[in-house]
Amino acid sequence: MISRRDFLKLLGAASLTPWPNGARADAPGAKPNVLVILVDDLGYGDLSCYGATDLKSPNIDRLVASGMRIDPFYANCPVCSPTRASLLSGRYPDLVGVPGVIRTHFDNNWGCLSKQAILLPQMLKRTGYHAAIVGKWHLGLSSPDTPNERGFDHFHGFLGDMMDDYMSHRRHGINYMRLNDREIDPQGHATDLFTQWSVDYLRERAAAKDQPFFLYLAYNAPHAPIQPPEEWLDRVRQRQPGIDEKRARLVAMIEHLDAGIGKVLDALKETGLGDNTLVIFTSDNGGQLDLGASNG
Repeated sequence: MISRRDFLKLLGAASLTPWPNGARADAPGAKPNVLVILVDDLGYGDLSCYGATDLKSPNIDRLVASGMRIDPFYANCPVCSPTRASLLSGRYPDLVGVPGVIRTHFDNNWGCLSKQAILLPQMLKRTGYHAAIVGKWHLGLSSPDTPNERGFDHFHGFLGDMMDDYMSHRRHGINYMRLNDREIDPQGHATDLFTQWSVDYLRERAAAKDQPFFLYLAYNAPHAPIQPPEEWLDRVRQRQPGIDEKRARLVAMIEHLDAGIGKVLDALKETGLGDNTLVIFTSDNGGQLDLGASNG
């Protein structure tokens, strides 16, 4: 991954430098690839690199150790949709029509994404980037507010807000899993699916070598419901006999998430993309205290 000293220089290059037709994405001086990893409802104190003593997050820890840690940093809102709208637009969420949560039922919405909002993938595409989102969207369930209509070339993930079950991927009985505009019904834990789809995308981009990419990887985890795979929960229970069950489930959920992030980082290295990829990790907001989270 790119070192901290090159962070601002390369980020500026990503935004300002035109991409020449036919230039290779791995060529010397090429614009950096950008990977943004957004997790959902992660407590400030729920990583070992931020002081947690009852969980292990070695992969996120290595990002912190090798990069730039920004502590005086605050989410734009304590709920999901506004933070995502702000992250992708660079503006306060109220100014792009999303002061609160975009819900499954339209009548319960706190706004909707403004048609005038210009999002990051649109800006990056103007300079030659391929833009993809894997995971949770939560900025609109239908046209004209789907990811492909708001600037992304590739979408493989979940249109909605939260999943009622990490294995069935439904919300109020409705399937919001999509591959671009096509409904899909994949099998497996959502965290594992989003991880594998991201790895697949990175391998595809490495093979193409024709343009830089922006990958927005937005996990649902560790948002409720707290449903870690049983083997991960058993591991926590065995390691810490007597741990509060609520806390054990959340710890297992975060450790499972960290392992997935590790696979994505490993894919960057294995494909040779890591030397020219800017990786940004953050959470959309803090953790839910009544589910065992620690906000530091």
